[in-house]
Amino acid sequence: MRTISLALALFVTSCATNYQPEGLTGGFSEIPLSQTAYKITVSGNGFTSGSKVQEMGLLRAAELSKMNGYDYFVLQDMNSWTTSSSYTSQGSSSTTTTGSATAYGYGNTIRAYGQSNSQTTYRPPQTTTYFKPNVAIVVQFLNEDEAKALNALSVDQVYNLYASKYGLADDVD
Repeated sequence: MRTISLALALFVTSCATNYQPEGLTGGFSEIPLSQTAYKITVSGNGFTSGSKVQEMGLLRAAELSKMNGYDYFVLQDMNSWTTSSSYTSQGSSSTTTTGSATAYGYGNTIRAYGQSNSQTTYRPPQTTTYFKPNVAIVVQFLNEDEAKALNALSVDQVYNLYASKYGLADDVD
């Protein structure tokens, strides 16, 4: 059972986080704060860069803005942090013994002569640490007039920058 759990854990963390809703390998989630504001959180796994989770957060902000009928958004807050987890493998040792013997018999007496050789190989436990990047973004959706005054990000520009990189269609409609 422990071997199966270890194999599953290694499989799950064997590739970087995809642009997807939160799952075993990471992803995004969001909470509406109002009709025009969301908090978006993106979690990566041990094979995901910090810049990738930030890009996915911006892409999700662009998607949510468009889904809510807005062409612009502004970042009101952004926090990045890293969590870590470690796995320590068991140590092991193995011993191989080889030997040879020769026996001589004289009447009622048998004499045996021999030798043996043993070699032990030891593999100490090893600890692997995984660092998992995260980002939380609070976005405010804006109409065109508000966007100009606040130097907002264009949904189309952000989407065009990251959509193909993360496997999304070119059209946000």
